[in-house]
Amino acid sequence: RDHPVVISKYITGAKEVEMDGIGKAGELVNYAIAEHIENAGVHSGDATLLLPAQRLFVETHRRVKSISAKLCKALKISGPFNIQFICKDNEVKVIECNLRASRSMPFISKTYNVNFIELATRIMSGLPVYPAIIQPMDIDYVACKVPMFSFGRLKNSDPRLGVEMSSTGEVACFGVNAYEAFLKGMLAANFKLPAKNIVVSIGPVSAKTEFVNTGAARQLQDMGFSLFATKSTHEYLTKQGITCSLVYKPLIKREPNVLTMLHAGKIDMVIDVPDSMDSDALTDGFKMRRGAIEAGVSLITDIKTAIFAVTAMHKKWMRESSGKSFWDICSWQEYVEIVERLN
Repeated sequence: RDHPVVISKYITGAKEVEMDGIGKAGELVNYAIAEHIENAGVHSGDATLLLPAQRLFVETHRRVKSISAKLCKALKISGPFNIQFICKDNEVKVIECNLRASRSMPFISKTYNVNFIELATRIMSGLPVYPAIIQPMDIDYVACKVPMFSFGRLKNSDPRLGVEMSSTGEVACFGVNAYEAFLKGMLAANFKLPAKNIVVSIGPVSAKTEFVNTGAARQLQDMGFSLFATKSTHEYLTKQGITCSLVYKPLIKREPNVLTMLHAGKIDMVIDVPDSMDSDALTDGFKMRRGAIEAGVSLITDIKTAIFAVTAMHKKWMRESSGKSFWDICSWQEYVEIVERLN
């Protein structure tokens, strides 16, 4: 009691899920559940969202809705609210509950063609409200919200994802599946698809293992990309039978050096997953990430995003290799027609 100690427990490898809802006198009127592609630990404003959620266990989905309804009732909510959850092995915990409309509300309204803000406004104004019919299982498309960053305009800023929000905007795109919607969103956020050379530098051993075990490394090789990897990543990939060339980190004054290749325009994409959340302007990782930004090269710093992006590119390559089109170009009205029929 004289010397209190606070002990924090960190949950690793967990998924973050968001629930945006509208309450009326404590009753949940309408809600939407979206999932992050990145694991929990990335600020929700910097996360890539999929709606409807694509990879949640049914039990996780049920618990998220149940907890949301209980909080809505306990707090007697009348209006919009947002809850962020951390989910792992069907265990669901609340990160925070915000009694306000979130930045995801317009995205959800467009995706489901239901004006959540209008519903909330009518409730707060004492006007009659009727719940909209939303059946995610009957919707034939997926929407993806992708953050936009301004690291190129912020000198010496470290372009990485963490618990503090860094994005300065966002875009949303629809697709027939999560991978098409994701790639559309990435392209709309100024991401350039690689043409030939990719640098891979992954710090944590667990992330290296995941990159290989999910098939992402092999998929890059199958698509004909030339892979360049920093020392430890090169050693790991080589042992796993992945063909790649060694490239030296910025602070090692030897060639081929990743900074030299970036400045010469020889790299199309950099996958740099940091070993730690600490940022240091003297580290190789920082210089590599800044080098990619300053060279206008596509950069991915999260392992989940990297794997999802590679899988999406591979699906695009597979379809186009068989003479089929990957892109499904439709107007918003064409996508949401199914929702209008449900209502």
